[in-house]
Amino acid sequence: MKILLSSICLESGTDIQLALYYIQSYLLKRDTRPRRSLEVRVRVFTEDIPLTVIVKQILSQRPEVVGFSCYLWNIKKILLVCRELKRKNIRMKIVLGGPEVTPRAEEILAQETSVDIVVRGEGEAAFADLATAFFRPLGLQGISFRDGGKIITNPARHTLRHLHGIPSPYLSGLIDLKTKHIIDVPLETMRGCSYRCGYCYYHKNFPHLRYFSLSRIRKELQYILARKPREVYLMDATFNSHPQRAKKILRMFIRYNKVSNLHVELKAEFVDDEMAFLLRRANAFNIEIGLQSTNPETLRAISRPLDKKKFKAGIGLLNKYKLIYEIQLIDALPFQGYEDLMDSLDWLYSLHPIKVLILPLAVLAGTRLRQQAVSFGISYDRQAPYVAYKTRHMPAVDMVKVEKLRFAMERLYDSQVFQKTLYALQEKAGIKISAIFNDWILWEGKIKQQSRRYPDLLNSKLPEFLRYVCQKEAKSSFYELLLPGLESTLAEYRLRYQA
Repeated sequence: MKILLSSICLESGTDIQLALYYIQSYLLKRDTRPRRSLEVRVRVFTEDIPLTVIVKQILSQRPEVVGFSCYLWNIKKILLVCRELKRKNIRMKIVLGGPEVTPRAEEILAQETSVDIVVRGEGEAAFADLATAFFRPLGLQGISFRDGGKIITNPARHTLRHLHGIPSPYLSGLIDLKTKHIIDVPLETMRGCSYRCGYCYYHKNFPHLRYFSLSRIRKELQYILARKPREVYLMDATFNSHPQRAKKILRMFIRYNKVSNLHVELKAEFVDDEMAFLLRRANAFNIEIGLQSTNPETLRAISRPLDKKKFKAGIGLLNKYKLIYEIQLIDALPFQGYEDLMDSLDWLYSLHPIKVLILPLAVLAGTRLRQQAVSFGISYDRQAPYVAYKTRHMPAVDMVKVEKLRFAMERLYDSQVFQKTLYALQEKAGIKISAIFNDWILWEGKIKQQSRRYPDLLNSKLPEFLRYVCQKEAKSSFYELLLPGLESTLAEYRLRYQA
């Protein structure tokens, strides 16, 4: 039997789809027949590859079964591929799995006749059972399928009790890092999440915390880091949810690392001085911190805990060790209006963060937020990526304003050309940073010329913007005081980037 496991990723260099290799390794482990009777390959495509090319390359492998790993960003194109595959080979079995299709299994089977089977939830054991049954899903747990004109949803499958039953794709030799141009190498140290945030589906896909053994993680890191990838991405939902365990893994990383950076997702409240020091030594220069909101009513609605005192302390330690991180907010959450978002920004910028992002709310299938969207007054696109475009507290006009706010944050803070002036206006003139962002939105909206060099044009006009802010906020006397500092920063920027 020839099985091809496939997916579509966002860009080249991030195409180690670990979920597919887990399935491959588990499937080969479970196969008791002569090895030649089961051929399992992994082939991943990037989203820029044309549909016709993807279909042609899959068909060239002559698979009897194709399994796709489906996510928010690739489901639309994968379904188009499925239709073409089935049109060219009606006997081919097409199986979908992943977080995008698990809560939508019946809907997809009803709408897409090209799809034969949907694996719901954790996929390793379910897919292996399917292969053992020659892809006859009747009676198999965690499977939905079409039987004639009827859609059958079998009972859910419990997740694997112990993760050690899944062979490591790295240690099994299934992933050859020598022959791949990889930007980041993914690795799981655990599955599950101790939080139950209403906007997230991850904890439903993996409802219990389970850990890969530290001895396995040590061997995997030793193998991966010896190949000198640019970055290693630890995929855990909250890497430091178990702080002492996280520190042990960081020490392993430091021991075996040669040139690689580390990418992790952290909860700032769990960062102490020792952890921040270890993160620095581990070259953790890609750190994501999900805050989402500071509005207490919003946080209660999405079941998202926040200890502002500990969060502030954690960010202070990341700053102390000069780590690179981004703090993430989400725009259209329940009870969060535009002014609530601005209040969050004022508090966050008081911490002198490296970077703050405002992410669009995706109202994901299977989440509590999707179920409660009507009661919260959230309107969203019905096609992936399900982006919210208005809420009871954030009307459409404010959502447009948020998009402009993102640009203001990038130009005035992230680019660093106006960052010092931003804080000087706050500290010396008493102008809130949120007010300066709003002033930028009004000021920048009057500029007609936009081109490839638009950021350079805006930089040249920053003294003009400083004058505008000082006049609008009735602080004109501060213009002459702050102008020399801004001009000095602009001169340094031109010297550094435009020489």
